[in-house]
Amino acid sequence: MKRWVLILLLVVSSLAAAGCIKAEETVTIREDGSSTMVTRMVGNMFAAEALKGSKDEFIKENPAAVVKEVQDGDMTGYEIEVSYPDIATLSAKGGDMFTAVEGRNAGVAVAKSWFYDTYTFDLFVKGEKMDTGAQDPESRKMVQGMLDQVQYSFTLNLPVKPETQNADSVAGDGKSLSWNLKTTITEGKDARIQASYRLYNQAHIAMTVGGLTILLLALVGGILYMRKKKDPSASL
Repeated sequence: MKRWVLILLLVVSSLAAAGCIKAEETVTIREDGSSTMVTRMVGNMFAAEALKGSKDEFIKENPAAVVKEVQDGDMTGYEIEVSYPDIATLSAKGGDMFTAVEGRNAGVAVAKSWFYDTYTFDLFVKGEKMDTGAQDPESRKMVQGMLDQVQYSFTLNLPVKPETQNADSVAGDGKSLSWNLKTTITEGKDARIQASYRLYNQAHIAMTVGGLTILLLALVGGILYMRKKKDPSASL
């Protein structure tokens, strides 16, 4: 789903009055690969119809989503929570930003090995600048002032601290990454969201260490046995 369309609807509906418009997307990924995406959109009273329309679209695409109304100061809106059982489902149904396009971005990839699995996120948000038509300088300045109040962000909460990332801000012991996507709306700039992390397979590591320990003990025991066999007087 093109989330920027929803934001633009809010902007258009709110140009008649000052007031902040906020859109936030938060994806939380757990160690087992399951995840939750929370989309939160609030605006002033002039954005009510646009909010309702965007909410209906989200529900249509995600019938099992949990929806609730929210309020932020004098702004009202909604919050929608969608759960995904694994990374593959998140990649397929999470929205346009997760789509891999050759020569542009790789989407979401998981590389599995014996000791650890590497998760790589290379997401893309296309910039779409709103065309307000021909305007005189004063009108253009007023519209720009209203656009400057728009807030649009994306947060990725990871189960571990990432190996690499290009976030605008980091919190939660380095595991919560946030990107400011405002310019994708106000200036039409594209944005890349990148992060990678590793999850170590503790069971495989324990098996490997245990196997090497047993092998080492057997080797030492064999050496001592052969020494004793050659020289019965030698001490074990």
